[in-house]
Amino acid sequence: MATEVIWWVFAVLITILSAGVVFSRSVIHSAIFLIGSLAGVGVMFVILTVEFLALTQFLIYGGAVTVLVLLALMLTRADPSGRAEKVNGPQAPFALLAGIGVAAVLLVAGLSTEWAGNTEAPTNIAIETISQRLFEDYGLPFILASVLLLVALIGAIIVARQEEGE
Repeated sequence: MATEVIWWVFAVLITILSAGVVFSRSVIHSAIFLIGSLAGVGVMFVILTVEFLALTQFLIYGGAVTVLVLLALMLTRADPSGRAEKVNGPQAPFALLAGIGVAAVLLVAGLSTEWAGNTEAPTNIAIETISQRLFEDYGLPFILASVLLLVALIGAIIVARQEEGE
């Protein structure tokens, strides 16, 4: 019973922090909300007794959030208070339509999926099995994602330096 209460407390907390990420006008505040949200997901993994995923959540996403903050600060034109410039342009209606379309697709997919009701307790999977799957079976996508992130980081640095030189 206590575990369920803790679960729901963290579920509500993660939802609130995620809303803070979306609705905060400051890039720095959004990043702090995102770190809190991802840490809450890590705690939920601990509650589910999946310590490996919890550690992975904290290490990988914690590091990724740091990089995200750096990229966001380099790529947004923010005043010293950390507030980004308001963007008004002809793309706003299309962005709204695209967002509504993605939300509709996700809603249809979620409602049409037959979700498992009461499932058995998860079996313990060895870390060796997870690492074998990740690095042997999915090695190429893992490497491609790493190269993509590296190229994006280098591109962000180049764009930020060009803006300084203007």
